[in-house]
Amino acid sequence: MRAPPGQLAAVGLFLLGGLFFVVLNVLAKALTPELGPVMVIWGRFLFHVVLTALIFPAAVVALARTAHPRVQLGRSVLLMLSTIFNFLALWHLPLADVSAIVFTAPLLVAALSVVVLKERVTALRWAAIVVGLLGALVIIRPTGGGLGVGALLAAGCALAYALYQVSTRLVREAEPIVSLLYAGLTGAVLFTLLLPLGWREPSPGQWLLLLILGSCGAVGHLMVILALQRLEASRLAPFTYVQLVWAILASLLVFGDVPGLATLGGATVIVGSGLFVWWLNQREARSARAAVAAGPGTP
Repeated sequence: MRAPPGQLAAVGLFLLGGLFFVVLNVLAKALTPELGPVMVIWGRFLFHVVLTALIFPAAVVALARTAHPRVQLGRSVLLMLSTIFNFLALWHLPLADVSAIVFTAPLLVAALSVVVLKERVTALRWAAIVVGLLGALVIIRPTGGGLGVGALLAAGCALAYALYQVSTRLVREAEPIVSLLYAGLTGAVLFTLLLPLGWREPSPGQWLLLLILGSCGAVGHLMVILALQRLEASRLAPFTYVQLVWAILASLLVFGDVPGLATLGGATVIVGSGLFVWWLNQREARSARAAVAAGPGTP
């Protein structure tokens, strides 16, 4: 059966958003050795905020009227921390290795939902989470001459991004464009203040790449928001892992980094565990709908 056009559009937007994020990471990895992390992180957030404000000026006015200012600010801080850890990890490691470790974030979201959102997690789901994290350890190899500080930074990125996603659920009823603008706000303000400590004069070409980098962050998040407006998150979740495939290809084609067997094996375990958690979610949702349809008193 052919999917309805709205569903196909949602999947296309979601995949496009993931592609923008991969381009962002490629540019960050290329620019950080030349301009330093402060400049690159500043560009990522400044142009994210500027582009969002230019396209959606009404969101600037709506910033002060948000019903969840503390949660929005917390989300912004978490995204900033995730970006810092991610860009520093990319400074030390190939893109494929960093991306594989960061993709434990969906598993961490499932675990953190128990503490933050008081959701119930079954034994099977816990088993899948543990197996996925073991897949990350295969990549990190903590006792076998592994990836060192870069792997720890990538793990920090995964944790911060998982917390960012969980906190986003707390404001899912808020105006999405306001959330998009808030997401880049803390990083833009803080790294503008820190800019004198890490200023390096960019060339015209580097200015253009910084603009593209920040725009990729804003447009990537916007594509995901538009996709989620057309299709449930649970149905888009499996397509998240296509981004990992693109990251591995970009690592090979752009930087010439050939992923090792540990990276490929660990990434396979992480993706498999994530898809299994998604399948469990779908099965539980179907069971809940069936119970509601059956009505009270049905054995």
